Amino acid sequence: MNRWVSLLISVAASSALAQTFVSDERKLKESPRTMFIEVKLSPYTPLIDGASVFSDLPANERPYAYLFDNTPMLMGEFEVEYQLFQKFGTLSAGVSIGYAEKFGKSIDSATGQRIGQSTGLMLVPIKALLVYRFDWLKQKTRIPLVPYAKGAFVTMPWWITNGSEEERLGQFKGNGVRFGLAGVLGLAVELDFLDQRLARDFDSSVGVNHTYLFAEGTFQGMNFFPSVGPPLDFSSMHFMFGLGLEF
Repeated sequence: MNRWVSLLISVAASSALAQTFVSDERKLKESPRTMFIEVKLSPYTPLIDGASVFSDLPANERPYAYLFDNTPMLMGEFEVEYQLFQKFGTLSAGVSIGYAEKFGKSIDSATGQRIGQSTGLMLVPIKALLVYRFDWLKQKTRIPLVPYAKGAFVTMPWWITNGSEEERLGQFKGNGVRFGLAGVLGLAVELDFLDQRLARDFDSSVGVNHTYLFAEGTFQGMNFFPSVGPPLDFSSMHFMFGLGLEF
């Protein structure tokens, strides 16, 4: 009997040692984490019509609603972060650049009727970011969820076209730059659990440690600093969805 017990103990110890070796080997194979890249999309409606200067107009006659039927723009963003701290979650500094555009039929100033010529609004939000990702729990458990928060300073060049020419807004040219602040709360789902071997191969061949799908909510205030050009309000509250790669 003692002989069988000794044999079982020996097998269990060998198995535990083998698992520890495999675990350590996987850790050694994982490349260092230094960067995070995101590609994301969002329906985006600037709060232009909420400005006090338009408060006396009916809702459907305010500029954005009148020209673009109050439908959202489609905004795309590309973001790059460099990780500064990795002890209890990760702290990163990053930059992002986005682009959004919206076109509608121009309005004849004399008759108030729509004409065949198009009017377009273009925005290019550029952000300097500080990002915290709470991935400590994911590292310690099998729960593949990573909540995160971001703070950003936003610079947003914009311009309006009327046909092939730049629009004018009264005494102003139809372009400018707005400055503001943004806050973001998001949740990312790590996809490595779908195929762990493929995830390891992706890391060893390309250097991608982890792949994520994420959703984030953004509050963006664009009236905190003096602007260049007409004082249009491009503040917003919107959600973004995208793909993240950790290198």
